[in-house]
Amino acid sequence: MFTDQPVTPTRLETLIDLLRGTRHQFDREKLGAVLQPDELPGVDPDKNRLQTTVAVRAATDLGLVDESGSMLRLTFKGSDSRSTREIVLHALDARVLAGRDVEPYFARFYAWLLGLGSAAEVNRSAHDWSVEFETAVFGGRSEKNPFNSAKYDGLHRWLAYAGLGWYDVKGIFQPNPYERLARRLPAIFGEHRRLSGDEFMRNMAECCPELDGGALFVEVLPGWRRDARTCTLGLSHALVDLHLDGRIVLTCTPDSEGWSIAAAEPPSDGKTLLSSRIDFVELAG
Repeated sequence: MFTDQPVTPTRLETLIDLLRGTRHQFDREKLGAVLQPDELPGVDPDKNRLQTTVAVRAATDLGLVDESGSMLRLTFKGSDSRSTREIVLHALDARVLAGRDVEPYFARFYAWLLGLGSAAEVNRSAHDWSVEFETAVFGGRSEKNPFNSAKYDGLHRWLAYAGLGWYDVKGIFQPNPYERLARRLPAIFGEHRRLSGDEFMRNMAECCPELDGGALFVEVLPGWRRDARTCTLGLSHALVDLHLDGRIVLTCTPDSEGWSIAAAEPPSDGKTLLSSRIDFVELAG
């Protein structure tokens, strides 16, 4: 749904906002009439309203909307204090990035992209990206629903929204899971405030399986070695950025043999960030 169909974060949030902000009940027909009224250009009232249809499907895939009866209902309380964006991102974390049942390629493509390091900065066409991914991960063997240019384009409606990176001035996506990692920090640390570098990386891999060492990451990058203790370029940047923004505290002593974030060329802060290898990670604040 998040690669093959024209659903966007804005359309999904609009659907959720509508259901949260009214006491009226909607079935598909009434919802389509509100979100895509007949007066809009290109809307044919005698045909299915595709944008509404795929937005509803995305909401149900994420477990945010129940359509078991004739009416559409939210699966969470409309009075939930979280913003709609926070609710959608939480569902993406749990249903899309944590596995491949809902969306088979989303997390795996990102994990593969993260593993490319600086090679991900090369400008390629959607066709070249899809062929390279299919060849590297699946050996070029035919899949029932193979990754292709359309799916690649679909992913780019969601990657930045999910907090997995940003686009440079040339429009090239730069993997940097800063926001994704920030959202999962409470789960990574659990009841602890301070973890060794090994503990942090192990917990992170469990909470974010598409990042370094996680199950999905290792699935698409079987040659990755944990004993090398080297973070990918994107993760290295995310960790350094979180440290510089005061979200975490990296303790990197000059003689450390911990996990390397050298790919990000971390600047010394004259306090705890004194090398490019992690001894401890502390939850700040």
